[in-house]
Amino acid sequence: MKKNGSKKALSVIFISVIVFFMFAILITFILSNFFGIYPSSMSAAETQPDITQSAFVDWSVDYPFSGDYGFEFASAEKEVEENAAKTSKIKKYEDFIRGIEDRIDYYSTNLLIGRMHFVELNAFFNKLIGMNIVSGTDSVVVMRNGYLTFQSYEVDMDYAIKSTDYFHNWLTDKGIDFLYVQCPSKENPLDNQLPYGIEDYNNQNADNLLAGLEEAEVPFLDLRQSINDSFDNYYSCFFKTDHHWTPETGVWAAGQIAQNLNNRYGYDFSKSIGDLDNYNVDVYEDYCFGSQGKKATLRYADPEDISLIYPKTQTDFTVQFVKEETFEGRFEDTLIDKSVFDKIDYYNITTYATYFRGNHSFTNIRNNRITDGKRMIYIIDSFCASVIPFLATETEEMLVLDLRGFNGSITKVIEEFSPDAVVVAYNPTLFSANTRTYGVFNFE
Repeated sequence: MKKNGSKKALSVIFISVIVFFMFAILITFILSNFFGIYPSSMSAAETQPDITQSAFVDWSVDYPFSGDYGFEFASAEKEVEENAAKTSKIKKYEDFIRGIEDRIDYYSTNLLIGRMHFVELNAFFNKLIGMNIVSGTDSVVVMRNGYLTFQSYEVDMDYAIKSTDYFHNWLTDKGIDFLYVQCPSKENPLDNQLPYGIEDYNNQNADNLLAGLEEAEVPFLDLRQSINDSFDNYYSCFFKTDHHWTPETGVWAAGQIAQNLNNRYGYDFSKSIGDLDNYNVDVYEDYCFGSQGKKATLRYADPEDISLIYPKTQTDFTVQFVKEETFEGRFEDTLIDKSVFDKIDYYNITTYATYFRGNHSFTNIRNNRITDGKRMIYIIDSFCASVIPFLATETEEMLVLDLRGFNGSITKVIEEFSPDAVVVAYNPTLFSANTRTYGVFNFE
């Protein structure tokens, strides 16, 4: 009798827990979908919309495809989508069911009330037992020097090579200069700090891409080599808790890109672009807790400093992000979002987003103090958010595209804008995140 009573008690407790979780999920579903209110336990990575969702504009209306680009691989992504549309009804039902499963997983994990307490507990346990991988969504790897990084995957770069080669030739025929810039990943190719058994495919993917571009005689700048030549400590150029480099390194990178354009094409960008002495540097101590830190939580990693860098000279810009509000005025009032530093909120504020005001699919920057300068188009990912503002200080006008959100015709943009040069600058982590690499290398 006593045994049956214990079973009954356990059953009641189990059912009560299930009811509590279901009630918590229902509440968060209602708050998030109907009122836009998210649990305070969610991290910025989960509450802040991705570039493909934020301020979405159908750019194909403004910049329609002509269909005469001529690159046979440019339609590869469309062919994949068309083939997927022809799959059997069974596959469609499978996708439908998988979609329901994903939504259930999302609301039962990311939107679960008090979720971060469980995540922190998991991270603390991992640290306690000496784990070098903090498991979870986008598992975080702890390098031997204490820096955090994401795992990377091997990617076939053949499409990227052929597409970039064709794009370069297409631009050359129109008298437009081109440069591909390979930004570095957090893992130093000359000083591997990854724990035993963890492979780094970021550098391998980048090596394969650059080898193909070199064979095709496509102009490129490998900042991985430059950063090792310029700094005694490669890893000090990056945040410990974020996958981006520091703003100071962004200034340096802007100078490297400008000087490479000077040497290669005879431009006259000043060396002052990459000279930190020409900027004010306001250090915000312990304000930064990056994307990898948010995954590992404060139980595993510590906040770090971040600098707000802006020119000492007078500046005047007109900047339009997507089709939203236009900002006019000084560098620090247009290309910088200082409100990020109004308070410290490690899980819900991304301090790196102060530069370039985050990720945007299409941005127009006009330097009102320059009337006879260069007109540039930069195709970037978030890594160059801390680079573009400093390049803008000596550029008359530039367009900045992020192909993770821009769905219009790049060739149409180029034909209308008539730039002096097009620069593509990518971090190799982008390749692993987009395993087919079709989207970010489709330059049609």
